[in-house]
Amino acid sequence: MAQLTFTDHGFIPTSTGLRVWLSELKARGFSAVRSGAVTESSADTMQRQGFDIAQRLHLLDLSLVGWRAPKGNDLRAALLRVRDRPAAAELDRSAFGDMWALDATGIDETCRATPASRSRYIDGSVFGFTGSIGYAITGRADYTGYLQRLAIRPEFQARGAGWALTRDSLMWMQRRRLTRAMVNTHTDNNVALGLYQRFGFRLLPQGLVVLTRRLDDM
Repeated sequence: MAQLTFTDHGFIPTSTGLRVWLSELKARGFSAVRSGAVTESSADTMQRQGFDIAQRLHLLDLSLVGWRAPKGNDLRAALLRVRDRPAAAELDRSAFGDMWALDATGIDETCRATPASRSRYIDGSVFGFTGSIGYAITGRADYTGYLQRLAIRPEFQARGAGWALTRDSLMWMQRRRLTRAMVNTHTDNNVALGLYQRFGFRLLPQGLVVLTRRLDDM
C-alpha cells in the first residue's frame, strides 16, 4: 500500500493530478493507496476518483498565546534517535494495530513532513519495563506546531506517559514562540480526545478524513 501525503495541508488536488499519481503508483507495483489526513474539500475530489473514506478524525487546536503548562508528573521524555525508530515502529504497531501502524520508514517520513521536528520517548524502566512505553513526534511550520504522532503501549495507557509527552511537546512549541498548536485523533478515541481537551485544545467544527483506494480496477 502506498501513502499519498500532501505536505501543504491547504492544497486541494485536481482530478487530473490524482489520475496521474494513481497511474504511476500502479505502474510501480502498488495494489492500493491510502491518503494522509485531508480536509473534506480534498476528500470530495478524491472520492470522485474512486477513493473511499476509511477513517474520520477530530481536528483540534490550541492557542499558545498566554498558555501555561499544567503541572507535570514524574515521567521525563528523552530524545528518540534515528537508530531508535525500528523499536518505535514496534511500539506504534502495538498502539495502533496493523491497519494504522507506522513502520520505521513511515516514522522517518512523518519527521520530515514539517520543516522542523523532534521525536521524544518515555522510558519504561520506572514501571519495570525494558524499552519505551510511548513516543511522540512534534513538528512546526511557521508559527504553528503539530503533535504529529502520539503512541502509547496499550498496557501503559492512563499511567501518565501520554500526559508527559503532550506536555513536553507543547512546552517545546512555546519555547520556540509558536502561537498555535494542532492535533488530530480518531473520532472514536475518547481517551485521546479527553487528554487533549485537558490541555486546553478545542474541537474544530470541521474534521479530517483518511481515504483509501484499490488500484487493481484502473
